Amino acid sequence: MRPLLWATVPLVLSRCEGSVEVDLPVACTYDFEVAAAKYLRALDEGDVPLLFMFSGTIFAASPAGLQVTPVSWDAEARFRLPLGTWQEAMDQHFGDSTWIRLGRPSFDALDRLRRARGLVSWDQVVDALCAETVAQSSVGSS
Repeated sequence: MRPLLWATVPLVLSRCEGSVEVDLPVACTYDFEVAAAKYLRALDEGDVPLLFMFSGTIFAASPAGLQVTPVSWDAEARFRLPLGTWQEAMDQHFGDSTWIRLGRPSFDALDRLRRARGLVSWDQVVDALCAETVAQSSVGSS
């Protein structure tokens, strides 16, 4: 398997001495155009192995003046995200809904069907199309 990029998260820290601990917010999406959401949705159970790779620059005061040090490219942290945590977050923020992106022609065709049949919701449009498809496939297989 090849690595899958989930997110790139910029973070600027204010002045500190010694070490500092910060929360690093990583956005989770339910947009199925995003590969990470497709991957997480396809899993049934278990943990998702995450690898956080850090890069950047550290600016520090020294007796000689400003010291600039790059963060080593091998600076990383591993974490196993329980799949249930992602599922609970999606349920909390999206409830019983999900998102799909349609091209304008497809959306326009669905909207014409919705108006022609007097359907109120997009769920009704999809349910009607699915019912028709099932009915047509059962007639064709008879």
